[in-house]
Amino acid sequence: MKNAFPKKLTLLAGDAVLIVAALYTAPALRFGSFFDFGRLFGPAEAFSVVSYLFFFYVFDLYNLEERFSRGAFVIRFGASIVAAGIFVAAGFFLFRVRLYSVGIFFLDGVLIFFFCMAWRLVFEQVRERAGRPLRLAVLGAGEAGQEFYEMVKGKRDYEVVGFLDDDEEKWGGAVGTVPVLGGSDLLPSLVRERQVDRVILAVTHAIPPGVYKKLIEAKFSGVNVYEMPAFYEMVAEKIPVRHISDLRLTHSTMSGARRSVYTRRVKRVVDVSLSLCGLVVSLPLMALLCIAVRLDSPGPALFVQRRVGRQERPFDLYKFRTMRHGSENERAYAGRRDDPRITRVGRALRFFRLDELPQLWNVLKGEMSLIGPRALMEEEVREFNPAVPCFSLRHTVRPGITGWAQVNYRHGATKEDALEKLQYDLYYLKNMSFLLDLDILLRTVRVVLFGRGAR
Repeated sequence: MKNAFPKKLTLLAGDAVLIVAALYTAPALRFGSFFDFGRLFGPAEAFSVVSYLFFFYVFDLYNLEERFSRGAFVIRFGASIVAAGIFVAAGFFLFRVRLYSVGIFFLDGVLIFFFCMAWRLVFEQVRERAGRPLRLAVLGAGEAGQEFYEMVKGKRDYEVVGFLDDDEEKWGGAVGTVPVLGGSDLLPSLVRERQVDRVILAVTHAIPPGVYKKLIEAKFSGVNVYEMPAFYEMVAEKIPVRHISDLRLTHSTMSGARRSVYTRRVKRVVDVSLSLCGLVVSLPLMALLCIAVRLDSPGPALFVQRRVGRQERPFDLYKFRTMRHGSENERAYAGRRDDPRITRVGRALRFFRLDELPQLWNVLKGEMSLIGPRALMEEEVREFNPAVPCFSLRHTVRPGITGWAQVNYRHGATKEDALEKLQYDLYYLKNMSFLLDLDILLRTVRVVLFGRGAR
């Protein structure tokens, strides 16, 4: 969440300081003296700090919605430190850096665990005591208001204190556990009595001038007023397609759609460079995977399928075959975890996303990008284009091997799945940047390691 970024940055900065502190403390405990500062803060130590922070991110340790004291978090935290320690040791061995003994490495890991875990517990306590959740009043208890409530409920940073709606039939009812208190004329008193911080306008029909007057009064009393799609995008990092109009989309800031140096040149240079390196490095692995696929079930090792790319131009997409040969068109099983068409080797390939390695060739040819919306089959595009609003917009960029929808939403083949993924795709198109692409790459590493979203 964008508004959670400062908190996450504070948490990360504290981790960085404490990792450096552990690098000081470990030799002091082991040998009784600190290393020289110039030596301690050299390239090798900087590599250590960055590596630990990288693995903390990959293991999802900056998720502010999760309690730091939960057993599952503590186990994952320990696993991230072990993985980072092995990675750092391997890097030192590869580049023949001999600064630490095995004992120092082990002591570093133990200290980092206790230092950073204690920091998280302190951070959580201060966060809970220093601030209360932002109190939200929602104007509109219809579909837009209900979808907003479903998105924000359970989030620790927000509390919906009441709904207002001018439809008298809704008065006395509730959206989830939050009551519909009355009409929009109650907005000033609700803002004052419940100390409301944000007013969310979740009305899709024409708004009477009197309602606008109430909203202006709320703004002049120091309360921020947001249209539901804007606040929804900020918190959920996706765009609520069913509740935006063409007019709103026209007037929205589309930073990702600008013809910037990054989108016009740098992104393609990165695609070509990384796909070429990836093909060279993974060639021995892909040869072994070809053999494994052929031995597991009869049929070709590669699966070639017609997909739709940029500007809805069709192209042939390459993947390792993960299903029984000839069963790919049995769409009744699409999206199911227990899909009987998937072979034993195919299931393992899908879990670790190795079936998508041949798509690096599509990236090198310019048919795909490393990051972008998922490339869909022609029949999917024909089905979803007329049924899902704004669906054609996802074809304004090259499809990607991974993307914002792929790392945030499970695989699925229904119209509802297509709509949900489109909301993430539009967010990516609207906000496409180097930093967002980097975030997606890091989340993809997390997906590969833990199998989240694998199908």
